[in-house]
Amino acid sequence: MASRLRSLLRALTAAAVLTGALCARGGHAATVPNLYLVSVTPDATAPDQRSAAIKAAMARVLIHVTGDRNAPFDPALQVMLSDAGKYLNSYGSDRQGQPQVGFSATQVDQALAALQKPVWGPERPLTVLWIAVDDGNGGRALLGDNDTPQLGLEPAPPGMTARLAALRKELLAVADERGLPVRLPLLDLEDLNAVTFADVWGGFEDRVAAASRRYRADAILIGRVRPGLIGNQIEWLLVVGAERQLLEGLGLRDGLDAAGDRFAAQFATLGGGGAAAITVLNVRSSADYGRVVSYLEQQSALQSVDVDSFDNGVLNLRVTARGDAGVIGRILALGGVLKPAAGDRPGGALVFEIARSGAGP
Repeated sequence: MASRLRSLLRALTAAAVLTGALCARGGHAATVPNLYLVSVTPDATAPDQRSAAIKAAMARVLIHVTGDRNAPFDPALQVMLSDAGKYLNSYGSDRQGQPQVGFSATQVDQALAALQKPVWGPERPLTVLWIAVDDGNGGRALLGDNDTPQLGLEPAPPGMTARLAALRKELLAVADERGLPVRLPLLDLEDLNAVTFADVWGGFEDRVAAASRRYRADAILIGRVRPGLIGNQIEWLLVVGAERQLLEGLGLRDGLDAAGDRFAAQFATLGGGGAAAITVLNVRSSADYGRVVSYLEQQSALQSVDVDSFDNGVLNLRVTARGDAGVIGRILALGGVLKPAAGDRPGGALVFEIARSGAGP
């Protein structure tokens, strides 16, 4: 009887995973591509530029994968830097002619686990950035996804377009360095009917949060930029759910660094694989079943996923997971497919139910 049940579940899984993959809606999290592939600026003074490029690339990858901006300076990781070629997967040039270096994800992750260092998978929170810029001479603008003038507003003051472009370039470079998925608003009619420069500058979080829902972000980072004695002076407000983190008078990268540090601490896993039980409630159809199983099988923190039982809308699974139950629970709740369910289950299973709402933060 047990073998027939398992055969039935395997057959149902095979059919329903395809259905789930076709029907799945986009979650809130973003999957960061190419965490282990980076371009670096060549060191013209290095006697062996190839070796220098590989080492510099490993330093970038260690920041990406551990989530620790100081990873290249960690004494425990110096062996990975010095032996960076051991993990090499590819070496070439990008479109700008700079060295582009790729490393084996499996080998890097295994080495970090052996050193008891965290591994932050590619499924990461998405942060939408609302940046209000005051040039100190009466010019004010919101920073958008591109240089297109903001619809319905007066033309940007002289120099403001170049200023916004420089800010955008620097912010996106920091986000890339940290492996942090971010989104700048389109500033189209929908955005500008929902939020104004004054809303962002004044910290009217409710209006900014309402305007952010279309981007399905997990967090909102609000910045106020004005000229300082040296460079820009920025006040940052990081909004994650009901939590607020205010960062005053800091540099341009500090808001993104604060977000990266916070998310790495919450979602990076530590240690090798261990067994865990997962229960999903309110699985109403084969499409729900396929959606859940497909989602779980895509998670980098889960090394294996097996169905134990499916009865009366309750799906019980056994997984091999990298990291403790708390971290795994946060990771699985990130994608917009599952949400934590109230109450405990026998054996300490992680309990979820299917998330039916498509609402953002």
